[in-house]
Amino acid sequence: MPRAKYTKPPGPFPAIEQIQRSNFRFRADQRRRLNSLLPSKLSESPVPSDIRDEAAKMPHRPKVQTIADVVLHDTEALINSYLTARRIATGRNSPANVRAAIRQLREALKPFGRGWVDTETADIVPADLDNKLAAREQEIASTRFASVQRENLAILCQAIGEVVISANGGIVREQDIIQYIDAALTCARIKHPDFAKHRDRLAMLVFPKD
Repeated sequence: MPRAKYTKPPGPFPAIEQIQRSNFRFRADQRRRLNSLLPSKLSESPVPSDIRDEAAKMPHRPKVQTIADVVLHDTEALINSYLTARRIATGRNSPANVRAAIRQLREALKPFGRGWVDTETADIVPADLDNKLAAREQEIASTRFASVQRENLAILCQAIGEVVISANGGIVREQDIIQYIDAALTCARIKHPDFAKHRDRLAMLVFPKD
């Protein structure tokens, strides 16, 4: 049977209280590894007391002593947001799902376009709506859409990069940032272009060209 027959339109997102949030944390050995990839000055720079006290109030957080600790904590937070969003969005808004929604709507509109209802009721629906929907379905079918997963991964990479850059006052090598991001994503088991094999592809996610 054609695969399209079993593709369903996107459904509603779960209520906020039903969302199971990710609680990823770096292990101690992973934290040491990531720390070693950051400029040494970050491990030597103490955190201002107000930031340290505020971090201490957060549940399940190790003590924040250095700027490097802050970078690692912010990286964890970004990864958790990414993993939570990925869990919610899995299977939603893909081209196949959107086309399924269009087909379902066109089927529902048949009584309006084929004179099966009274004229006054039929006039509620624009006469060219079915043609527009058909054209949009063809457009989606013939266009190569950028992967939603790739776009979200790029957002994550760029956000982590900004954390590292900000912590360093803007002075840090791009390659060091990319290597740190590669290690962080590997720790979180997030699929991404491998630094050793596909450095340029990973760099494009972190530092997209205009």
